[in-house]
Amino acid sequence: MELSQIKLLGVLALILIVLRLGWIVHQRSIARKPIRGGGISGLFSFLSGLCFVSILPSILMSILVLHPEAVNLAGMTWHPLILTVVALGLGSFVFALMHALFEHGPLERVMQAEASRETRGWTEEDAKSSGL
Repeated sequence: MELSQIKLLGVLALILIVLRLGWIVHQRSIARKPIRGGGISGLFSFLSGLCFVSILPSILMSILVLHPEAVNLAGMTWHPLILTVVALGLGSFVFALMHALFEHGPLERVMQAEASRETRGWTEEDAKSSGL
């Protein structure tokens, strides 16, 4: 097997591993705290988790399989791992921020509804529907 084929298989394996880890993190996150901002908010939540969990596998795959060379960027020599970590970290932050922007309004409405239900107290309808 050629080196280029090994690198291609490594990248494909990395993509599959990262997608699976991102999906697991996303499912656990919404099980713990449901998303109320709709599909776009869920997408940003998934992408934020995906970027975050992809940092370590990307570094390991890069070190073990890909062996990247240094890159000249803006007159300085950078190692691609540093650029990858920074890009994935910033991507996670930006997607989390976008998720928070879309989630803020619906979450605030739910919290207000919960607060108004608690302040009105126990009604006769609540007593009948409680099954006590």
